[in-house]
Amino acid sequence: MVKTITAEELFRKIKAEEALVLVDVRAEDKYSHFHIEANTVEDINMPKTEIFSLKDEMEKVISQLPKNREMIITCTTGNSATTCANILSSRDYDVTVLEGGITAWKEYVSQESIERIWKEFKEIHPDAPEQYEAWSFGNSKQMADELAELVVKGTKTATSSNYRLYELEDEPLPMVGLHNIILDGKGMAVAVVETISVKVVPFNKVTEEHAYLEGEGDRSLRYWQEVHEDFFTNELKEVNLDFHYEMPVVCETFKLLYKN
Repeated sequence: MVKTITAEELFRKIKAEEALVLVDVRAEDKYSHFHIEANTVEDINMPKTEIFSLKDEMEKVISQLPKNREMIITCTTGNSATTCANILSSRDYDVTVLEGGITAWKEYVSQESIERIWKEFKEIHPDAPEQYEAWSFGNSKQMADELAELVVKGTKTATSSNYRLYELEDEPLPMVGLHNIILDGKGMAVAVVETISVKVVPFNKVTEEHAYLEGEGDRSLRYWQEVHEDFFTNELKEVNLDFHYEMPVVCETFKLLYKN
C-alpha cells in the first residue's frame, strides 16, 4: 500500500522548511503553468508517460529520480500519481502520494491564506463582523492578478458586475458593510475591503466618477465601456442572452481596510 500525505500535512512540512523531493507527473505545459515551489523543495517534472514506461521496461532507469530519498508524487487530482507511485514502489523507490493532487493543494493553500488574513485583520479590528466573502476579480488568472494589485495599491475602489447573473443564479446583491477578502489569480488572499455603496444602473448610465474609481486602464468612462461591453457580452452569451446598452449593472464601491 502506497503512503499518502494530505495537502495540510505537506503545507506544514514546507512551512517547517523540511527538505522535500516533489515529483510532478503532469505534462510539461501544466507543470510550467503552476507547480508547488519552496526554498527547501526539490522540484522534478517527470511526465507520467516516462514512469509508465518503467512497467514494461524493467531495465530502464530514470536517473532524475533519487533512490535514496522519499519522493512525494503529485498530479492534477491524485489518480495518475497513485498509478505512478505503485510503479515506482515496485522498483524500490520510496514514494508518497499527495492526496487530491494539485487541485487539493491549491484549495488548501487558498483557504489557509483566507483564514490567515482574516485572523490578522480581526486582531487589528476586533469589532469587525464574523462573516465575510472571499472572491477574485474577472474570469482569468491574469485579470484577477492585475485587479487585485490595483486594490492593494489603493487605485481600485470600485467594481461592477452583471445584474442579470444575480437574477439567474438567485444570488443576493452585495450589501453595504459586507467585508470581502480579495484573492489573486492563484486564489491567495491579498486584501480585505468593505462595501460602502451598491447601486444598480443601466450600462449607459454608469458615470465617469465610477469608471475612475474602478482604476483600470486610463480610468476614463470610454475605457470602462469598451472593456466591460466585451466582458458582459461574453458572460451573457454563456446564458444565451444578448448585451444591450440599457442592461442593468451592479456598481459597487468599497474601501481598503487591510492588505498583506
